[in-house]
Amino acid sequence: MKRYSKNNDMPTREAIIGLGESSVRKNYYPELQEKIYTLEKMSSRNNTLIMAIPDLLLVSDTNGYISPFATSSREEATLVLSVIREEYIHSKLKTEIEEVLNTQEPRSFDFELNLSGENKFFEARLHLTELNEVLIIIRDMSERISLENKLRYMAERDYQTGLRNRMKFELSIRQYEKRKDISIGLILFDIDGLKGINDTLGHYEGDKVIKVVSENIEKIFAQADFIGRVGGNEFGIAYINPMPRIMDEKCYELQKALELYNKDKSYSFTVSFGISYSDGNSINLDELYQIADHNLYKNKMLKETSSKSALVRTLMNALEAKDYLTEGHAERMTENAIKLGEYLKLETHTIDQITLLTKFHDIGKVGIPDDILKKPGALDEKEWKIMKTHTTIGQRISSVSAELKPISDLILLHHEKWDGSGYPMGLSGDAIPIECRILALVDAFDAMTNDRPYRKALSFKEAISEIIKCKGSHFDPELVDIFLEILSNK
Repeated sequence: MKRYSKNNDMPTREAIIGLGESSVRKNYYPELQEKIYTLEKMSSRNNTLIMAIPDLLLVSDTNGYISPFATSSREEATLVLSVIREEYIHSKLKTEIEEVLNTQEPRSFDFELNLSGENKFFEARLHLTELNEVLIIIRDMSERISLENKLRYMAERDYQTGLRNRMKFELSIRQYEKRKDISIGLILFDIDGLKGINDTLGHYEGDKVIKVVSENIEKIFAQADFIGRVGGNEFGIAYINPMPRIMDEKCYELQKALELYNKDKSYSFTVSFGISYSDGNSINLDELYQIADHNLYKNKMLKETSSKSALVRTLMNALEAKDYLTEGHAERMTENAIKLGEYLKLETHTIDQITLLTKFHDIGKVGIPDDILKKPGALDEKEWKIMKTHTTIGQRISSVSAELKPISDLILLHHEKWDGSGYPMGLSGDAIPIECRILALVDAFDAMTNDRPYRKALSFKEAISEIIKCKGSHFDPELVDIFLEILSNK
């Protein structure tokens, strides 16, 4: 007969061992109480551990009846109901439970559930316990899978356009290399003059061009099997079992779309392309690339010179559109510069250089923001720092043009001063090219005697006075004397 203590409902040692003799109670009761306390403590620790585990714990008996292993929160209760009610998952659990019971080996599988309108991904792991029950551990893998997908996307996609990167593009094609029942058509596109745009207008404008080209390619070549950005300014399109006529038509459609885009822009750009096809017997991606690249190069060479010249003309038009180049400014400077050159008996080639310099020395200002270029007052330190970059921008622009390349270094140095206080190199005296010394003088005189955004024109006498004041500091003193003599004889 079981007996219980008067203080609580827990069974006493008498009930546990079935003995009531006082000697036995005296000898064994404290030890049993200590054992019970230890078991209760371990149970409490286990419950705390179970509650701390973020995974859902279920347990199944040998008949496949599934129940919560511990008291569930509201969120866990929703998941338990979903797992049990979802026919596929419940059936899969039953099958895996039987396998665990039969093999006594752990099992696992993945499944997907829609909870509150959101797709969630889970992993279920099943283990046999010593009590011949199957413990089911369900872990939410949604965050991990989302991160893995993001990392996979970053590894396979171009961050700027979202297209396949070169690695993914090539892997997509190489899976067909051993196939003899299909053929591949490859198109390579290259943005003409992108480096020139980056160098002259900045990488922000260059990135916009890349984005425009990629968006048009995605739209026009929507039926292509693979599209990728395979280089900084190069894109690849691949067709399985291609129709050459359609590929040609799409290429010209892209060129027309970009022409239309360029119509209302201050600068224009084009794309060159090359096409190659596999011979139908085998597919060799390296050979396809080589042939397409060769055809692209030929296409690019046909228009490279004209496109670079067009870029320079476009940029000059853009500068004029900003109303920075005042009417007659270049002509007046050219007239005075030629007179100085002839007085100094400079070679015709040098005078021709000066003439070009008077027209294009400020081409770099196309890359200067309008709010700085047209500011009515003096520039602050930050604005002046930006303004001074127009010499290096101008050099980069002119270096891509066959016509202007000979004066690209002169454009860089046209703001050097006789005393070394100019920019960007801080050259002084005769180290400054004669073309730049002449330009500095005629440009300053014309600027002073004509209205500018930040001030009205000075009188002829005031301008002469300023020139004399800067003799030997800003300007070559010998040139100043000659220039004043020329002006006095007008």
